[in-house]
Amino acid sequence: MNKIQIFRKIVQSLFFIYYVFLTSICLCFYGILEQVFLIGFSNEIQKLIVIGILTILLGRVFCGFMCPLGFLQEISYNLNPKNKKRIGDIPYHDKLKYIKYFVMVVFLILTAYLSIYAFCKICPIGAVSNLYGTILSFIILFGVLIVSYFIPRCFCRYLCPLGAFLSILSHISIFRLKTNENCVNCKLCENKCPMRIKIVNNMDQKECVRCFECMGACKKNGLSFKPFFKK
Repeated sequence: MNKIQIFRKIVQSLFFIYYVFLTSICLCFYGILEQVFLIGFSNEIQKLIVIGILTILLGRVFCGFMCPLGFLQEISYNLNPKNKKRIGDIPYHDKLKYIKYFVMVVFLILTAYLSIYAFCKICPIGAVSNLYGTILSFIILFGVLIVSYFIPRCFCRYLCPLGAFLSILSHISIFRLKTNENCVNCKLCENKCPMRIKIVNNMDQKECVRCFECMGACKKNGLSFKPFFKK
């Protein structure tokens, strides 16, 4: 585990404690979008702007550093003793990862049409915070943690509408993970990527949650995190 991974774990833990035990403030980017659909712009838009700027600057750091559900999914996966080596592939992964964009659009439409916080009613993050999750959100949380025992970041990969929205901004992020001249194409980084990204060849920045597991797996210091305009 390298320094940036250690730093990430500390930040994750602190945000989890703060978000789950110390506050009832929703940091969910998607929940703020629903609020815009229902009541228009409010002071909450400031959070959306801050997280949006962070994403454009650094990529999906909210997913990798701040999201309590992402934190719990990682714990669930790491509890499985069989998950210490290569992360396995899922059939049709390249198609399934687009489901989250469909979820994002559908729930925004439902929010506008039904005049309710549609996704917030079932959001598993609400089940682990002071936001008083519904019975359905607890069921979904339980299901996500069970599946995460076998498939890392399953909710982030395929279902999270927040991740879908942030991935759009991450596509134009300034700081990016990419291979450098030290890369020997061994693909150890890809074997440890929880999002199953093809890192060596034209890495997809949209799907990267900035967990930096790839950098920790690399034996040759063959990955860099720097502005896209720097070689």
